Amino acid sequence: MKASAIIVAAGSGTRFGGEVPKQFVTLAGRPLLFWSIFAFADIPEVEEIVAVIPEAHMETFETLLEQNPVSGSQIRWCAGGATRQESVLRGLRASGPDIPWVAVHDGARPLVTREIIQDILLAAHSIGAAIPGLPVADTVKLVDEEGMIIKTLDRKNLILAQTPQVCRKKDLHAAYVMAEGLALTATDEAGLLEAAGVHVGVQPGSAENIKITTRVDLILAEAILAEKNKGNLEK
Repeated sequence: MKASAIIVAAGSGTRFGGEVPKQFVTLAGRPLLFWSIFAFADIPEVEEIVAVIPEAHMETFETLLEQNPVSGSQIRWCAGGATRQESVLRGLRASGPDIPWVAVHDGARPLVTREIIQDILLAAHSIGAAIPGLPVADTVKLVDEEGMIIKTLDRKNLILAQTPQVCRKKDLHAAYVMAEGLALTATDEAGLLEAAGVHVGVQPGSAENIKITTRVDLILAEAILAEKNKGNLEK
């Protein structure tokens, strides 16, 4: 199974704040985005990594790549678009055409593990497409535009979708063509694949595979890494 990894890091990170885009802030001594890059570079099935970067920060990425050399997978990069959906499409177009599978991952999820990546690759190879997901622990309410509760949803069959999301490139290409024709937008690849009639399986995700959105998330990621390092030292 040969796959391209598209790591999406083209957002502005307005909720994170600060002068440095969140994908380039330092997490435990390494730029946040590079945690994901190194994780995928360690996977034998991943032949190339396409980093999707804000157009205004291409030179910043190139400098950081020189300072954080990556071995293993080939590294490509391209400028992102105005939306996540457009950024993924640009990454897809920049990827090698002869590699049949694609794994799309949020660059703001730095703690993805080798185990999760390989589990999702294996599940996708068997099913056709797969994502990691977490059960919903809290009670979920559907509310109206004024913040009034409409009803309580049954959380039994609800999950929180994570990345990487893996599928055949041809299926994702077809989903994008369909979405463009219908002016359809989705917040993740699974949403487009569903609309295109592709069955998507869900494998167990990890509570540690968090998405860095605010400064609090960065503090949590630092704490998780510190605890892991502590555990390694105690072995």
